[in-house]
Amino acid sequence: MKHTLIFLLMFGSMLLSRTRSGEVTLLHTNDMHSQFLPTPATWVDQTTKPLVGGMIALQDAIREQRQRFPHSLLLDAGDFSTGTLLSKISYNGALNGGFVAMMNLVGYDVGTLGNHEFDEGQENLKKLLSIADRDMICANLMLNGEPIAPFAYRIYEIGKIRVGVIGLVLEDLYDVVSDKNLSNVQVLDPTTTAQKWIDKIDKRTDLIVLLTHQGDDQDVPLARRIAHADIIVGGHSHTLLEQPQIENGVLIVQAGSKTRALGRLTVHVENDAVASFDYQMMNLWVDSIKTPNPEMAGLVASFEQQIKSEYGRTIGRLAVDWKSSEKQESNIGNFITDAMRANVGADVAIMNSGGIRKSLPAGPITRMDVMEILPFSNYLVTFEFSGDQLLGLIENDVQSNIQKGSSLYQVSGLNYTYTKGDDGKGKLLHAEINGVRINPTKSYRGVTVDFVMGKWQQDFVFQNVQPLPALISDVVTEYIIAQQEIHSQVEGRIKRID
Repeated sequence: MKHTLIFLLMFGSMLLSRTRSGEVTLLHTNDMHSQFLPTPATWVDQTTKPLVGGMIALQDAIREQRQRFPHSLLLDAGDFSTGTLLSKISYNGALNGGFVAMMNLVGYDVGTLGNHEFDEGQENLKKLLSIADRDMICANLMLNGEPIAPFAYRIYEIGKIRVGVIGLVLEDLYDVVSDKNLSNVQVLDPTTTAQKWIDKIDKRTDLIVLLTHQGDDQDVPLARRIAHADIIVGGHSHTLLEQPQIENGVLIVQAGSKTRALGRLTVHVENDAVASFDYQMMNLWVDSIKTPNPEMAGLVASFEQQIKSEYGRTIGRLAVDWKSSEKQESNIGNFITDAMRANVGADVAIMNSGGIRKSLPAGPITRMDVMEILPFSNYLVTFEFSGDQLLGLIENDVQSNIQKGSSLYQVSGLNYTYTKGDDGKGKLLHAEINGVRINPTKSYRGVTVDFVMGKWQQDFVFQNVQPLPALISDVVTEYIIAQQEIHSQVEGRIKRID
């Protein structure tokens, strides 16, 4: 009789817990990339662009939303590092520690890790984790078999609702992070890992959120493969979703990038499911700031002044706009690879387009501009390779571009023409070095960056690979100073014929 009574009490308790109802608001950001200052809203069609974003505007908007929606949870989906020079400044013992301090002031509840948190190495990542006040979660990221993040998931009591949040990072981490920063790091399958932890916490929660850093192109198939999750708060692809995308009953949201927007998802929960929701994507206009926080304003001003004094000096002048592109030859890519080739006297220079992080309008060039264009700590590497190997590299790049829409390398000393064949694959038509057709048996000297070399060495064996102590941003800075007036052009180094 006693055991029967205990069972009935337990069953009744479980039944009551599964029928709880209430409202929860999720406030979310992603891919902030240490953007602590506002930037012009280039998409606005007016001569003087309004300023948007920055940590003062973000904090003010979050304060207002928390007043309107007291039962709220503030989440960040990773990549809070790399993008501005703040990420190069040591604060509280860590590079980008200043931005973490600003996030602490805002009062984030929970965050996951992005690929750019690895950019300054594993030791710096450990320091960032140690100074972050929010819960840092990631269930599928391991180092020597042990979790890197302090937690795989956390459960929060928000009003009457228990919210479980599980962190996930992209499976192809090794494709987007330098190998030197991923020693002994393993990434577990996101779908399998997510389902494992969903099953573990499902009976203890009323709402399950996956906090992911893998892009909306991966969030959609993830939603289709899993069961019993309710929401995916995503990052990595910098997607600005004006309304949630719904897949397999899962709400998918993402809030753009660089602190320009804040997402608000308010859900009404009944019977362990989302019964209804309301969503708002808010642009963080600077002229809408009502009550700037003095402590945040002081921290922002301090770092802004430090960066200006260290990196604000003009080092040259652009006669034309530098326009970056990942899908074709760009004039900024030509200049950067020309600087690399000139620095070491190589036959060919090759640079990944994804390493060039922004364009620049004509006018003065500062050291700050160069560092924001090339924010990664990538060093030059020289090597020797055969013409046949070079042709193989180009063909791989062209195939990936045609079949997957992947980015193309930026090049110097090299010209080539390609097309899309009848079979739908990329076809290399012609390639030459310094005006001479590539000889498959000849040896050439090349230069690239260590990030690219780390990827190549998975498939190619080169001769005389020599890492250099030359940081690419320093090499480009010296090249600007030497030239002073920059007239970069697209020269037809890469031609596609359709």
